Parts: sequence; C-alpha cells; structure tokens
Amino acid sequence: MKVAIIYDAITEFGGAERVLRSLLHIYPDADIFTTVADQTIINRFFPRLHPKKLHTLPPWVQGLATHTSLAQLLSPVIWKSFNLNGFDVVISKPAHLMSNLVITRCTHIQYIHTPPRNIFGIVPPTPLQRATRYDQLIIPRYRRAIASTPFLLTNSYHMQRRISTLLGVTPQVIYPPVRIPTRVQQRGQGRYYLTVGRLEKEKHIELAIMACNMLKLPLMVVGKTNEPRYEQYLHSVAGPTITFLGFRSDQEIHALYKHAIAFLFTARDEDFGIAPVEAIAHSVPVIAYYGGGTKETVKEGVTGHFFFVHTAAALAATLKKFNPSLFRPAALHAHAKKFSETIFRKQFTAYIHTSRSESEAIGKK
Repeated sequence: MKVAIIYDAITEFGGAERVLRSLLHIYPDADIFTTVADQTIINRFFPRLHPKKLHTLPPWVQGLATHTSLAQLLSPVIWKSFNLNGFDVVISKPAHLMSNLVITRCTHIQYIHTPPRNIFGIVPPTPLQRATRYDQLIIPRYRRAIASTPFLLTNSYHMQRRISTLLGVTPQVIYPPVRIPTRVQQRGQGRYYLTVGRLEKEKHIELAIMACNMLKLPLMVVGKTNEPRYEQYLHSVAGPTITFLGFRSDQEIHALYKHAIAFLFTARDEDFGIAPVEAIAHSVPVIAYYGGGTKETVKEGVTGHFFFVHTAAALAATLKKFNPSLFRPAALHAHAKKFSETIFRKQFTAYIHTSRSESEAIGKK
C-alpha cells in the first residue's frame, strides 16, 4: 500500500510533529509532501526518513511558505502543485496552511488538529487578511475539501464539537500519541514548578510567570519561540524565581520531571495538549486552566487541579492550595496510558483499514 502524508510545514518539533513521527512508524515507506522542511528538524527527529521520500516546494517558493498569510492566500495553488497519482491512501494533517486542499482520487483521510484559526475567526485576522479579505476566497475551498471525503478525524472531543459547529461535519476522535514510560515514575523531592511548550501568545505563559512571581515560587520555563517579541515580554515580567531553559531534548525534559512539584499549563483553548499528558505520564500532577482539550486529559483531584478564571491571580490561588502529596504516581500513570502511542497506532491502523474497505465499496457502486 502506497501512502502519502500531506503536512503543512516541518519547521519545529511539537505535538503535531509527534503525530507525524508516529504515522511514519506505522508507514515507514510513506512519502511526505510539505511546503518547507527544516533539515535540522528532519535530521534530529526523523533520521530514518529517506531524502527521496520528502517532497517540498521549490527553494525559490519556500520563502513564501514561511509567511502564514501569503501561504494561506496561495494554498489552493500550493497543494495542487504536488502530484499524488499512484498513491493508495493520502493522509492530510491540515492546520493553518490547509494541506487538505490537495487533489487526490484515492482514499483521503484528514486528521484535523484545528481549522485555520484566523480564517474562521477563532483568533484575530492577520494584517494581509484584513487588507484583502482573502479568507472569503479560502473558506469555500476549505469547506469543499472537508466535504470531499467522509474520512475525517480529529484529536479531541473539544475539537470535534468545534469542527461540527463551524463546518457541519462530525469527525471521529483519535487522541494524539504520547510516549508513556513503561513503568510508574517515582518523583524525587519537588524543587520547582515546570512548564514546557512553544513560547507563543496562545500559550499564555505569562500567567504562570506572574503567579509564581506573586508567590515567589521557582518556575522552570522550557521552550523556544517563533515570536521574539513575546519571549522578550516574558523575560520582562519574570522575577528572580523564574528560569528560562530554552529548548531541551526529550531526555532532558524527562529528567526535569523528576523534581517537578507540578506542571503548569495556562493555554486558554488548547486543541488537545500533549505536554500535560506527558507530565502526568511521568507522575507529575498538572495545574491547568479549565478549557480546551485539557478538560479531557486532566482529571480533577486525580491527575491535577484546574483554575477556572484565566488570570494569574486565579492560578496563584490554586497554587496556594496545592498539595502534591495527595497525588499517587500509579494513578497518574494509569490515567496517561489512555493516550499512549501504542493505542494511537492501533486505532489509526484500524481506521485506515476500515476507510480503504469503505472507499473500495463506494468505488464499485
């Protein structure tokens, strides 16, 4: 079976790229079609990917793909430029660059992490979008792409409801893969609070920093940014108990979990949120805002606590009451196993098999 994976862009390594890596474990001979790929990311996280299996835009076009607005405006042309003839299954993972706009006549499975947020008004429009209203051109095409196949997946029931409301379709939920330790992880003495993720405005990491400032609590901030101004802002509001560690490898992050008192997750509307589940898997309780996918992954009083007003003061109030000794490592580990990479691969493989059978049956009619 010849498989093609269509992916917006490979320029960083986060939750979506972990899904891509798992798909390549299932289909190691799959071809990847993407706008642009950072060779450092490929070498570090996808070392077995053969260069002939990676298809990108011509170098002279790739610069456009790094500008979200221009790439969105040109997305119908970009994705039509790839030749997908000869593939049995196409798996697209559309996000802000809408890779589901590909043209294919085979079984097409769309794993939708989120509809493009600025296009559908979930976040404010980009400057080019305000000037040209190109979203009015893109939205009908995106809707047609969604309607072009019955094989739709998403990463959480939170996103399932959003997609149903925005697009009138109800995708099946397959949770993203999280690497779960084989054994229950015993924590060492808690020395600091921890937050891990991309340093971007939608993560609202300033809430964690400000809350720890208020209570003079030690906080380790792990992650890099594509928004330098936002990172500068975080540094400007950070007090003496805040430490920025920048990018860290998986092994380094796993070592940090051992002495973490709790994992702080402050995004208002996360699609799913792999980072909190990974913390839970390492026996670290999570303190998260009650919104988005964390309502499905964090279990109040068992794997962590929620704060219900999206302010630093509300988070600080929850931190004051937090008692890490109340959380049992075995219970945390057992909960995290529901989101394991093994389960993802099993469910996705079964879905591919069913989809191909249904597609062949439709073709015979």
